[in-house]
Amino acid sequence: MEQHSANKEKVAFREASLIYCDEFNMSVITDYEHRLIQLMSADGVYRLTNKNDGMQDGNYFSKAEYARMFEDLWEDLRGHKLPDGRTIADKTIREIEESELFKYSPYKSLNSGQVEALDRIIEAIRRRASNPNPVVVEGMPGTGKTVLAVYLLKMLKDMPEFKDANIRLVEPMPSLRKTLRRVLRTVGGLSARDVIGPGDVAKPAYGHVPGKKKCFDVLLVGESHRLKQYRNIVNRGSFKKTSVALGLDYQACSEADWIMDQTKIPVFFYDPLQAVKPSSPSHEQFLASVGSAAKRPISLTEQMRCGGGSEYLEYVRDIIWGRNPEATWFVDYDFELHEDFLDFQECFEETLASNDLTRMVAGFAWPWATKGKTGAPPEVYDMEIEGVRLKWNCVQEGWVDRGLDDPSVAREVGCIHTIQGYDLSNAFIIIIGPDMKYDAVLDRPRVDRGSYHDTNGKNGTTEEELLGYLRNIYYVLLTRGIESTHIYVCDLELRDYFRRFFVENL
Repeated sequence: MEQHSANKEKVAFREASLIYCDEFNMSVITDYEHRLIQLMSADGVYRLTNKNDGMQDGNYFSKAEYARMFEDLWEDLRGHKLPDGRTIADKTIREIEESELFKYSPYKSLNSGQVEALDRIIEAIRRRASNPNPVVVEGMPGTGKTVLAVYLLKMLKDMPEFKDANIRLVEPMPSLRKTLRRVLRTVGGLSARDVIGPGDVAKPAYGHVPGKKKCFDVLLVGESHRLKQYRNIVNRGSFKKTSVALGLDYQACSEADWIMDQTKIPVFFYDPLQAVKPSSPSHEQFLASVGSAAKRPISLTEQMRCGGGSEYLEYVRDIIWGRNPEATWFVDYDFELHEDFLDFQECFEETLASNDLTRMVAGFAWPWATKGKTGAPPEVYDMEIEGVRLKWNCVQEGWVDRGLDDPSVAREVGCIHTIQGYDLSNAFIIIIGPDMKYDAVLDRPRVDRGSYHDTNGKNGTTEEELLGYLRNIYYVLLTRGIESTHIYVCDLELRDYFRRFFVENL
């Protein structure tokens, strides 16, 4: 309490609530403190003044039993009234853990791999303050790249040595950028303005000085594989204007070059297998922009999302790439192929009834006829599979969370641009559409250009390039689910190919 009282931010506090149990030891106390900070931050009732001092998820004797005790404690806190009548906590643990505020909270406990990466990034930033160079953090889906980026932003902002530094988090994906801004509004010491888009590096409002280089001290670039180049993009005029303002050749540069031009120390969070459109620079182009740092990345390897672990990610990658892995099954992960779409839909409905963060997603294998027609009647639809009519996502931004309140939205089908960067708390249902077929000669999946309906995703591409993007798309879709992945394959020959990789079908 003396330490808290000495903190200038806390001198106005007049009351303390003490939590006590004679069975607590220091490991339990530390664990409970971390969990309370995580949950209360995401609960949203109060704005926390806590600094980010590096919370690490650890193990200790009888942790499972203490975890059950914590659930009772949290329910007690929900019922406990402060003198002004407010409760200490509002939502249940499950409600909080399914919220975006929890998933992207800078108060999340880090695993050992993330802590090691965090230490290396901080060391690199300090070392490169006198010799600016980029830092690249590379990891497969679910290794916590975005979580670590948000955590690092909060940590740097809290460190006295970076007190006056211009530090921002750059998020290329508009939907995720909007989500992160909502999260940071609830965090002490941060604001929504700390999250910017790539084009904002050329705006004076965020610190850019016309004609000057390296206006930002540190930029943390999430989802760097979604940075764009001047190819197959919608806002070509805006891209050209920003490039020219920075003195760069708009036809030869990418948004990664914008970051390099304007930042003393950029930190790129990157996965080359998640580049899903021609507008994304190739791995070779990314290397050319970033330099040697991309050849010696800081690696994240521990799987945080998928219950099947890294083995599952490598397995689905081998299937999609046609490497014919040996059929296997996963102890803690439900990976199922459905032969009948009605069975697939029934499974979806059952899972949705018990977990409202269940969603269907698919490859962009049908035109978006309902675009801009929110609330369109049932006779207006985008796809029909075995007599079942379905619609694409009605919005791109916030589609997953919007489905929590609207059952009709929860039953829509999301596309790659809606779901990339997000995860779902439980089941995840994948439709492999007619854009992917079976190549009998090479015994592997192939692309069907005519059935792929993302115009900007295919114009000007070779067959090999388009196949590469399609592989990455389905790799991303198949790696979103935490507890399960259910698949329906439209093409019969491709379904036969997939069947060989499911043990129960052999």
